[in-house]
Amino acid sequence: MMRNLSESLTFTVPISLSDRTLAEQFRSQHRSPEKAKQVYLNTLAVSAVKFYLRCMKVETNWSASLSWNPAMQAVMDVADLQVIGQGKIECLAVLPGEKVIHIPPEVCSDRIGYVAVQLDESLREATLLGFIKMVSEGNLVPLSELRSLEEFILQLSQTSEKQKPPIHLSKWLMNVVDIGWQTIESLLIPQAAERAFTFRSAEESLPQKAESSTISVQKGILVDLGRQSESKPIALIVELIPICEQEINIFVKVCPTNSQKYLPEELEVMVLDDLGTPVMQATARNTKSIQLNFSSEVGERFSIKVALGNVNFIETFLV
Repeated sequence: MMRNLSESLTFTVPISLSDRTLAEQFRSQHRSPEKAKQVYLNTLAVSAVKFYLRCMKVETNWSASLSWNPAMQAVMDVADLQVIGQGKIECLAVLPGEKVIHIPPEVCSDRIGYVAVQLDESLREATLLGFIKMVSEGNLVPLSELRSLEEFILQLSQTSEKQKPPIHLSKWLMNVVDIGWQTIESLLIPQAAERAFTFRSAEESLPQKAESSTISVQKGILVDLGRQSESKPIALIVELIPICEQEINIFVKVCPTNSQKYLPEELEVMVLDDLGTPVMQATARNTKSIQLNFSSEVGERFSIKVALGNVNFIETFLV
C-alpha cells in the first residue's frame, strides 16, 4: 500500500506467516538471545523489501545474499538482498519509536543502497520509509534524512542495464571463490550432497582424459525462484576438471534442496554462448536433477540460465 507521510512516499506490506516462519527458522540456529533477535528482525526486514521489489518488477536473489547464510548471520549484523544484475541493498530494521538507524560497520561498503524498514509492534506489518544511497562507517542516520522510495526505484531503473561482471572460473582453481558460491557440503544436507555428485554415469561422461585429472573443483549456489518454486531454493552446482592448461571440462548440475525429491515441473536449464544464444538446454518433467556437460577453452565466456515461468536466474562465467 502506497501512501504519503510527511511528504515522503512509503510502502506498507503485510508480514506473512511464511515470512515469520522463515525468520523463526533462522533465529533457532543461534544460541545467543541477542543474536537470535537480531537475525529474526533482519529476516523480516529483508522479506519486506523483497516483497516491495517484486511489486516493482525488480528481480532479486536472496539465496545469493549473506543474510541467507546462518554462518554469516552468526558473525555479522547483515540484512542484505541481492538485486539481480545490480548489486546488494541492505534492509535496515527500524523498531517503533526509533528516530535514527544505525548502519553496522560490516555493511558500509559493497552496497548500492540502504532501505529503512519500520516494523510494527505486532511484527505483522512493515513500512518501507525510504533509503540512503551511501553511508560512512558506523553512521547514525536520522529517519528525517531518508530519501524517497520513488528515487530509490528510479536509481535501480537507471542502473538496470549495467552488466554484472562475470565469475572467473580460473580463480576457483586457485581457491578464490565469488561471494554466494559455497562448498557442496555447506550448500546441501549430507544426503543431498551425496546424491548431487553421483552424477557422472557412463553415458554422461566426457572423454577419458578428464578422468585422469587429479584436480576437481565443485561449488554451488542456491537459486531462489520465489513463488514459482513454492519458496524452495534450487541448487545450481558447477564442477571444473581441467584437461590441460587451455581447456576445462565443465559439469553443470541443478538439483532440489530441502529434502525435495524432484525439480519443479517445467524448470528449464540452459547454457548460453557469449551472444546469449542457447547452445544446450533441458527441461524438468518429473525429474530428480538436470546435468549439462561441456568443455571450454580459457578465455571463453558463457552463461547459465535457470528459468521457471516468468522468473529466471542468469549467471555469466569467464573461463
